[in-house]
Amino acid sequence: MINFSNIESPGLLVNPEIVKKNIQWVLKQVDNNPARLRPHIKTHKTREVNQLLLAAGITKFKAATIAECELLALDEAPDVLLSMQPTGTTLSRYIALGEKYPNTSFACLLDDEQAAHALNAVSNNQRVFIDLNMGMNRTGIKPEDSLPLIHLIEQLPNLILSGLHAYDGHIRDVNIEDRQKHVELDFQSFYALLPQVRNDLELVVGGTPSFLVHHSNPSYVCSPGTFVFFDTGYAKLYPESSLELAVQVIGRIISIPTDHTISIDVGHKSVAPENGIDNRLQFINHPDWKLMSQSEEHGIVEVGDSSTCQIGDIVRMFPYHICPTVALHQYLQVGDGSVWNVLARNRKITI
Repeated sequence: MINFSNIESPGLLVNPEIVKKNIQWVLKQVDNNPARLRPHIKTHKTREVNQLLLAAGITKFKAATIAECELLALDEAPDVLLSMQPTGTTLSRYIALGEKYPNTSFACLLDDEQAAHALNAVSNNQRVFIDLNMGMNRTGIKPEDSLPLIHLIEQLPNLILSGLHAYDGHIRDVNIEDRQKHVELDFQSFYALLPQVRNDLELVVGGTPSFLVHHSNPSYVCSPGTFVFFDTGYAKLYPESSLELAVQVIGRIISIPTDHTISIDVGHKSVAPENGIDNRLQFINHPDWKLMSQSEEHGIVEVGDSSTCQIGDIVRMFPYHICPTVALHQYLQVGDGSVWNVLARNRKITI
């Protein structure tokens, strides 16, 4: 039983048992074959969740920053893919990772010939994945335009082509059948590319939204990330999943300014604010409460009758978008009084 009076606010409370259940559910979708998963750690950024994933038999990971890569290396994760094309100081830091952590094999993304030459110039047996633009138009080269880059990488002496990276974060159809059709449409050029490349390349495909489409293809290595904690945003969009919400936002009532509103200590420095005010927090014990506005350290909530509230009352909420919410907190609190440091929220650990 959690003693909520000991939970700091504003803060995050994680349930490790739900995290474990979510990991097992995702494994079950790939026939309990951990080799078919390369989870992204951008959501949790903690050693504790990495250790749970490793304990479940998962050996391959994806990370968005040098700090996230180093976090995985601290626990000797065998295989880490930097989901970014390294340039400038990021390139030099990336090379330093491999030198400092020889027990972890690092790879990175490439979508540009100039970047390939730059990486080749400072590398030795460097694994790379071609970053393909599957329609999101954020990064990557279109599959139909990728063969010259693939051939170049195969010729460069210090680079090893290890796989293809096909992220489709723009595919967010709520209906699973519509999502399947969307994948089929946008992946036609990917399907056409595959017979033209080596058949031993690792195919890292999708994220959380399209996981329940791609998981059925045994040749794909799936790369969800949000699943470990999940959030109300994805829970609304993808009700067909059995993932559970593992992290709560904990706040307290700090003022009762009117007969119908309260003020809580959860402002937009404590929860991701990029969505509209209606899509930031879900009140767990009071579904009729409504977040009206936020400033940096305050949240104004419409509660109906504020005489039922008291100063200091605990307010429990689920975040709409968990990934940037976690990045706002130095640590996650656990019901037993321990904490999980969000170490990779920092841009730098040691490198």
